[in-house]
Amino acid sequence: MLTSLEITGLRGFASKQTLTFSLPNGTPGSGLTVIVGANNAGKSTAIEALRAVAQRQGPSFTQGRRNQAAGDQVLIRAADADGNATVLKSVRPGSSETEYIMEHKGVDLSKLLVLPARRVFSPYFNRSVTTRDDYMANIGFPAIRTSTMDQFTYRLFAIEKNRAQFDQLLKRVVDPVPDWSIDQMDNGQYFLKIRKGSATHSSEGLGEGLVSLLFIVDALYDSKDGDTIAVDEPELSLHPALQQKLSDLLLEYSATRQIAVSTHSPHFAGLAALPNGATVARVHAVDEESRISQLSSATAKKIFGLMKNDNNPHVLGLAAQEIFFIEDRVILVEGQEDVVFFKKVQSSIEPLEGTFFGWGVGGAENMERIATVLKELGFSKVVGILDGNRAQLAQTLKENFPLFHFFSIPADDIRTKSPVPERPAVVGLLNDANNAIRPEYLEKTKQLLQKANVYLRG
Repeated sequence: MLTSLEITGLRGFASKQTLTFSLPNGTPGSGLTVIVGANNAGKSTAIEALRAVAQRQGPSFTQGRRNQAAGDQVLIRAADADGNATVLKSVRPGSSETEYIMEHKGVDLSKLLVLPARRVFSPYFNRSVTTRDDYMANIGFPAIRTSTMDQFTYRLFAIEKNRAQFDQLLKRVVDPVPDWSIDQMDNGQYFLKIRKGSATHSSEGLGEGLVSLLFIVDALYDSKDGDTIAVDEPELSLHPALQQKLSDLLLEYSATRQIAVSTHSPHFAGLAALPNGATVARVHAVDEESRISQLSSATAKKIFGLMKNDNNPHVLGLAAQEIFFIEDRVILVEGQEDVVFFKKVQSSIEPLEGTFFGWGVGGAENMERIATVLKELGFSKVVGILDGNRAQLAQTLKENFPLFHFFSIPADDIRTKSPVPERPAVVGLLNDANNAIRPEYLEKTKQLLQKANVYLRG
């Protein structure tokens, strides 16, 4: 399997940058590699590089794809754990043509399937059936990134022969599964027909989100252990609820396959899979060059504890993960009260020119962990604000993160608080010791949930 991908000279990658891939070990998410970053930073280019090096014949790199600062030439190197590598490089500076160089045995890229962001096909097509291997080989590397993928229509005819298996997986994301079939017009062309009740419409009117899902589910349903699948922006045109379901599906498949995604959606950030071996890389621009910064395994283990904090489950929730998709300028505060009330402070004095990290870092003790995550992912403009009674911690953070800016406010808290009288004990549904449901409430709660499910299935 792939262990790394080096990119030099492709689009914004003026200097050599390296992306490291996760390796599946049988646990969900272990083979997941997530690429995040702001718009126009180079995330899609990383997927494009993978697609280019996997071609059977050396692709051509157009003038617009070659970076002049890199000598007007491209070099992409894919390596595996055994010391093998496949290198795709320009034959000479200023030329669109390329050649392959195999280091040792070269990397076997025959089981690599790369899906670009624009997953569309012509609504009317001819009949042909293709295998998965031929489909992967014939997707090609078009001169225009937004070209349609008409080879996929040949996969539709193959899917028809494995419809139960395909629909079973599609149902994991879209339930009920759309009633679709392949039909033929009198002029001989075929089209995808969608039936809703007594009405039908052709694939020309098919929603882009469903079209994208057909591509992704096809990439998964007949894949084998050890395959590598890369998807650029799997979230395109999908409702957030469907994004979460698709993300869960990718986590499941990445137990035995390498799954790489480039995304703008926090639903696909993959932080929950970090302890199993998943990795997160951020592509960002530095002096108009694309750079890749990747989270270390040591930091991944440290921050996983924050995700298991039942008292502050939002510390690395969706709002916090949205930070990974901005360019820079992140503001760290201790907790959710600080996020709310610092906005009032700013309205009275001067607004901070940055974005607050979620709903705070979950306490001053966590600021070092979150700052480490941002540092490893290549953020360069980070402000950390602590309460006045944590001035010593602010000083320590300044010393440990010299590129970031930390300070403590001149008061012990963001707002004045009255003393709180002692609260009486409350018996909850879960016990205090292990958060297990209390036996005396088990049967009644089970009945309530069953009734709710009957209603939901309605």
